[in-house]
Amino acid sequence: MRCAKAVAPLIAGFCKEFHELIEPIDEGSLDDWGYAFRMVRGSTDTLSNHASGTAIDLNSSRHILGKAGTFPAEKVPMIRALAKKYGLKWGGDYRNRKDEMHFEIELSEAKVAAFIGSLNKGDN
Repeated sequence: MRCAKAVAPLIAGFCKEFHELIEPIDEGSLDDWGYAFRMVRGSTDTLSNHASGTAIDLNSSRHILGKAGTFPAEKVPMIRALAKKYGLKWGGDYRNRKDEMHFEIELSEAKVAAFIGSLNKGDN
């Protein structure tokens, strides 16, 4: 998964646990993305978090942009817990347009290194 070096431990750790606990990644189609220099879908002037390498999309062919309820209801609390554990925001919690494939870093740049350190110590 291509991402910014500063957040790689968070993205990699999240992907590993998502694969093990939520659903397999990279089985079948190539529908997982990280870094891509582009605008937010539907925008002409706002860069996506993908452009900074701080966002990923997982199993996008199963979790279509704009569609809600693409994960089994019993998996949703675990998705939220994993996202929180790794300092991510889940697109399934967006108010307007759901984006259940999408996860992005919600920590400031200054907090990322400290957060990674706390993960390594097992504080989270």
